[in-house]
Amino acid sequence: MHSFLKPLIFCEKIAILPFSAVAGFRVCQHEVKMDTRKNRSILLVDDVELFLELEKTFFHREGFDLLMTIDPQEIMQLVVSRKPGLVFLDMDISGTRGDDICRWIKQDSELQEVPVVMVLDSGDLDAEAVCRQAGCDAIIYRPVRRRQLLSVARSFLDLSDRYEARIATRIPVHFGSGFEQPNTNYSVNLSSGGVFVATDEVLPVGMPLALRVQFSGFSPDLKCKGRVAWLNQPGVRKERHLPPGMGIRFSHLATKQLDLIKDYLAQNVA
Repeated sequence: MHSFLKPLIFCEKIAILPFSAVAGFRVCQHEVKMDTRKNRSILLVDDVELFLELEKTFFHREGFDLLMTIDPQEIMQLVVSRKPGLVFLDMDISGTRGDDICRWIKQDSELQEVPVVMVLDSGDLDAEAVCRQAGCDAIIYRPVRRRQLLSVARSFLDLSDRYEARIATRIPVHFGSGFEQPNTNYSVNLSSGGVFVATDEVLPVGMPLALRVQFSGFSPDLKCKGRVAWLNQPGVRKERHLPPGMGIRFSHLATKQLDLIKDYLAQNVA
């Protein structure tokens, strides 16, 4: 057992920081009895950059609590009492090595299933090797990128399928029958499988298309192939809750293209 592992003294209750407390960096503490809502929490060292990126994602909508501390003893206490769905650790935590805490988690038979993600400075190959030897589940690098966090989340957290559901969104969709996309209309909804585009000038069902979906405030654009799947023709609408237009199904999406769509859905799901 490592020398820094002192006997844990548990309190009757612990304090957590909900995502809604981010505004103004004011800490709003809620008292939660121990052993409740296990695996519906994310534990991280007091890292403002990572905190802000987490707040921008969909975790708060999924009901996750954000646990923050810079005290190694509290980290271990929270890991034991809450068994978080995900733990983010730095290499240096108030004089204690983050890889030692990771190793302690992974060598404990009751805790080893808790996912540990090490947050390292980009290019620190020595630290990366040490962390992998300690048994960490993943490594992300500073500066922290939202897409990294989303990818890690999908790998380890028990999320609902809502981020893959069809969402209402109005974004430009450029489309055409060749390499050019001369037509531009706006989407009504989007899923990982396709997009519904509002237009009075519908195209024939089965027509192959070249597409460019312009994610507002989100880059890069999605460039892919698709096919007209169904029509909501003016005056003969199959779906009366939708305007005239056409449903377009994406074709032959590469993994990166599918991840791009899922990331957009994750950040915009209601």
